Amino acid sequence: MHKIGIIDLGSNTTRLIVMAYERGVCFRLTDEVSEVVRLAEGVDATNRLQPKPIRRAVNALRMFERYCRSIEVEQIIAVGTSAIREATNQEAFWSALRRETSLDLRIISAQEEAYYGYLGTVNALGMRQGFTFDTGGGSTQVVAVAARRPVETYSVQAGVVRFTERYVRNDNEPINKTDIRILRDAARSAFTNLDWLRADPAHTLAGMGGTIRTLARIDQKSRAYPLDRVHGYSLSREALAAMVEQLSRKGRREREQIPGMKDDRADVTLAGAVIIEQLMDKGGFRQLTVSGQGVREGFFYAHFLQGTDPPLFADSRSFSMLNLARLSHYEEAHCQKVAALSLSLFDQLVTLHGYGPWERELLGFAATIHDIGVSVGYYDHHKHSEYLVHNAALLGFSHREIVILGALVRNHRKGLAELAPYTAVLQLDDGVRIARLSALLRLAEYLERSKSQVVQTVRVTLGETVRVIVEASGDASVEIWDTNRRAGLFRKAFDKEIEIVAG
Repeated sequence: MHKIGIIDLGSNTTRLIVMAYERGVCFRLTDEVSEVVRLAEGVDATNRLQPKPIRRAVNALRMFERYCRSIEVEQIIAVGTSAIREATNQEAFWSALRRETSLDLRIISAQEEAYYGYLGTVNALGMRQGFTFDTGGGSTQVVAVAARRPVETYSVQAGVVRFTERYVRNDNEPINKTDIRILRDAARSAFTNLDWLRADPAHTLAGMGGTIRTLARIDQKSRAYPLDRVHGYSLSREALAAMVEQLSRKGRREREQIPGMKDDRADVTLAGAVIIEQLMDKGGFRQLTVSGQGVREGFFYAHFLQGTDPPLFADSRSFSMLNLARLSHYEEAHCQKVAALSLSLFDQLVTLHGYGPWERELLGFAATIHDIGVSVGYYDHHKHSEYLVHNAALLGFSHREIVILGALVRNHRKGLAELAPYTAVLQLDDGVRIARLSALLRLAEYLERSKSQVVQTVRVTLGETVRVIVEASGDASVEIWDTNRRAGLFRKAFDKEIEIVAG
């Protein structure tokens, strides 16, 4: 596989991701490193980059470049954003960078920053309609998305470092009422001209950046949330208000103790939370979705999907399933047959289960990746498959869907996944839904027991007993025998007898 490193030198943090990929086929994140450099420190007061932040930034870039060379990264894309493009003494930064590195750093415009953030988020969340925003150290970018394409862009100098320096006068003490009011007023004013931001039931508001990820982690910790992932997490306006109140009542040392808070973000998160609060209020949004991907991933997708305009997956969810399957070296013919049999059973039993296109899609996805745990080890591979689903960078899936997919692949052989830990994510009827879909997947898995595609099709007749008539291209006696042995979950889930017979 090829390797590419992408460095994003932001106003607050510089980050590196390393991706291994086969262009247009599959990819995986192999490393991620970040360093808080606070390049925008002092810029707001003087419009000049300060010597210490320049030194911190260049040191981080030198380290990232050396690391990329040591692991044989073939290409490095390095970009800089708000702090550098707005500084009047850019040459001081360039001189220091050229002395220490050979990086070809590209300073991107506010519009480009918004565009690549849009690419990362829309691909990662599978968004079709709505708005993306990125609150960084120096600025916030907002993009309107219609039919998956960017149609409006807005950029304003409202960033977490910039607003902290302006409005949070004494970080060691709780912010006083006057200063929090001034901070709110400034954030509100920043979005005065953002007239096209409007909440709609069909629109998603998706936020990216370190501040929104930090706020999501804090909210998750306060709720004892069962999943250790912020990408795709729904954060309510009510929860955000509670966090602003909590942060405003504490000094920095106390904020560092808040579960989910990183020490290096304790000073800037209040300002960031207020900026996001006012952005949500401007559009009338009651919740937002957190994107774990942004500018860096946007540059990667532009590279990975080169030749596509815009560089978006036709279907993020389907690609994500195939990506995970390919990285796990799945047996394509076997998985395709299990999917075909599962979906055939689903379609013929629709009067029993009453489910629709959403459940059908999840069942097909689960069939595609049901055996990925074999890449860890054959024994208990169904449990390994569940673990991999929960820890994969799946694109376009909600947390509820990830739990359901994990349970389906866990159940494809034997036993049942434990759902009690996920009550905060699942809906009340999901236990029955998972059991029924798992039963169909398990029948299909054992009808494909020999992985030889001997079973061609199945025909279902409904009565007091469900009869599954197997049409085979050879001897399917072992498959029929074993599937009958494994049909207990179907009987329990559907409260019906079942018999699998040769046609």
